[in-house]
Amino acid sequence: MDYESVLDYLRKVELRGTNLGLDNTAEIIRHFPFDPGRIIFIQVAGTNGKGSTAYFLTSILHAAGWTTGLFTSPHLHDIRERITVDKSPVSKTGFVHAVEAVKGISENLLQKRIISHMPTFFEYTFLAALYHFAAQNVTAAVLEVGLGGRLDATSTITPRVSVITGISHDHTGILGKRIKEIAFEKAGIIKEDVPVVCGCGTRSIANSVIKKRSRQLNAPFYNVFDSKNRLEIEEFENGCHCRFITNGESFAFDVHLNGRHQPRNAAAAVKTVRVLNAGLPTGSRIPDAAIREGIETTRIPCRIETMEIKTNGRPPLPVILDGGHNVESIHALKDFLEQKKKHRLTLIFGVLEDKNYKQMARLLLPFAKNVILTEPLSMRALPAEKLVPLFGKNGQPKVVVRKDLENAIDTAAEFKEEILVTGSFYLVGAARHIITDGKYGIQSIHGD
Repeated sequence: MDYESVLDYLRKVELRGTNLGLDNTAEIIRHFPFDPGRIIFIQVAGTNGKGSTAYFLTSILHAAGWTTGLFTSPHLHDIRERITVDKSPVSKTGFVHAVEAVKGISENLLQKRIISHMPTFFEYTFLAALYHFAAQNVTAAVLEVGLGGRLDATSTITPRVSVITGISHDHTGILGKRIKEIAFEKAGIIKEDVPVVCGCGTRSIANSVIKKRSRQLNAPFYNVFDSKNRLEIEEFENGCHCRFITNGESFAFDVHLNGRHQPRNAAAAVKTVRVLNAGLPTGSRIPDAAIREGIETTRIPCRIETMEIKTNGRPPLPVILDGGHNVESIHALKDFLEQKKKHRLTLIFGVLEDKNYKQMARLLLPFAKNVILTEPLSMRALPAEKLVPLFGKNGQPKVVVRKDLENAIDTAAEFKEEILVTGSFYLVGAARHIITDGKYGIQSIHGD
């Protein structure tokens, strides 16, 4: 197959839906022509913060000179973004090779009735990532959990450290409606004797559930924040000076990402590396200088990322792109908007139908002078018309519907106010592609 044929095949696989369970994936991995056990894995789960923490960890390991893989989801525009080595996406040739290898192994196992079905879309991308990491001879790989943890394909791997960031309500139709139920699913990544780093509040139900599961599996448990671990933050124009006091040690670092939540994600990465180092030989441990460099050089697209779009004959317009897709992540965005006093924005907003979009809209409304409602490129997209009553009360702010995203961005530019695009990674990723590769010139300010 060529690259386009592989993409077409995976689109058809995606339409088949999901099959929750680990047996198939584990069996396919057992028949790989290599042993993934030689790779140092870090698995990261959580409702919010897992993606950013995974990026911080990857950047730290890379700064230490390790050949480092990262598996993450969803992608913003190109499926190859899900699989990177040393911060570079897998090539088209490498992606085709990995998918074809997984497909061939799986078909053989299915024919022999060793597995019950071919991999799902997510399983294909994960298995292709493992295959590519092995081909590139990576030292370590950071695996971001796709959904939940207990039945996520990434849980077929035994990591050196398991990380669980904050937990809140999301995907409640699958993971449960109560925090206790969601935490149980996330705690499903915990393996016997494997250290666990937990970013949940020490008095939270989620922390109690994760700690209990850790005890049951004799897994050493570490809080990111508690009486012996605290974070001090001093903000400056383009980031934060941070001091993380952990078990009597003081560790200083700078974060150059927008949002007061990002230093907490960076601290989770610092704690994880400390735990990882404790299990490594002295000569192989990651030095403090690499931790600082890794954090300071971390850039994450579409996490309160700021850009400018150039329009004909007009001054450049600032744009904020944020993949906030649930209430907690929109709260983080709201804190940033309040901090920067942004109350005259043109908001481009679209969501998936299973999100708490009413609460998300309430949080964003005070910052919008104009609202353009649109739809993410997903079968689960909420029709834009359903959002109109949430924004269009009393004629304030001005609300229009533009289902075509490029049309929505064109309309936003006509309002001549700073633009915010948020509500879904699918939406924001497509918007970023239009801005960076479409008719608009781009100047990245920071965060890219």
